[in-house]
Amino acid sequence: MNEIITVDTIQQCNKLLHEETLYPLVSVASLQNLKEGSLLQMSFYAVLMRMHTKNILCGWMPCDYSDGTVVFLAPGQLLPVKGCGTGFAEPCLLLSFHPDFIKNTTLGKHFGDYSFFHYRQNEALHVSAREKRVLQNAVESIDDELRWGIDEYSKTLLLNKIELFLNYCARFYKRQFITRHEVNCDLVGRVDKLTHNYFLTRQVLTKGLPSAKYCARMLNLSPAYFEDLLRHETGKNIAEYIQLKRVSIAQEQLRRTDKSVAAIAEELGYTSPQFFCRLFKKLTGLTPSEYRLPG
Repeated sequence: MNEIITVDTIQQCNKLLHEETLYPLVSVASLQNLKEGSLLQMSFYAVLMRMHTKNILCGWMPCDYSDGTVVFLAPGQLLPVKGCGTGFAEPCLLLSFHPDFIKNTTLGKHFGDYSFFHYRQNEALHVSAREKRVLQNAVESIDDELRWGIDEYSKTLLLNKIELFLNYCARFYKRQFITRHEVNCDLVGRVDKLTHNYFLTRQVLTKGLPSAKYCARMLNLSPAYFEDLLRHETGKNIAEYIQLKRVSIAQEQLRRTDKSVAAIAEELGYTSPQFFCRLFKKLTGLTPSEYRLPG
């Protein structure tokens, strides 16, 4: 079993990596000399940048770029020192910042927008040569500011530079969703079949509505990645998607069966026929009875 190394502070992390602590809550460090075979569990946010041109792993697909990989870690997540099984032979940078650093700041208030910190490591960002240069320059800018010394402007400038880096990452993830469009369409198709079967087998009556967590588990994805993928491909969040799916199945039932409106509403897990009818009309422009009437 691999050893788990718990790292609670940026200073402990720097000591482990043989780096000088320039700022107690932010760090840019190299992982090249770190001993393999263990797991790091850090109590802060971390971004691992692997600047490789080979040994492509971490969920890489043929439709992805292959000039670098970026992995995002929330506090408590495990970082394999083996780097997904290939070692750290290529240059690797670790940008770390403590939750206390962004607490009660503008960045902290919208930090939840960076959902990729809750992706799995096999849902990493794979970047092009140009994107890699952009991210390297952004990290070098953070490192330069760390080496400037601490003064009244340090925190503001570091926050701005970290936010710029994360915004570039968000931009490049959007691009990755675009280049993975065909793959993602297949996944959405699987979700459609999965949820269709879920309702037709009346699992909704005992398990409730299918959640993002449930769908993600069935697709072997993290809930955060699944929700972002679904929103990108359909423009809907999971609640909106399921709502439309239920109405679509109701339309099918109204066309192809003689079941009563109340029975259809009950089978699809609606709280009452009246609520079902109001929602159906809101989404289709017709009541269930009007929709059932022949042409």
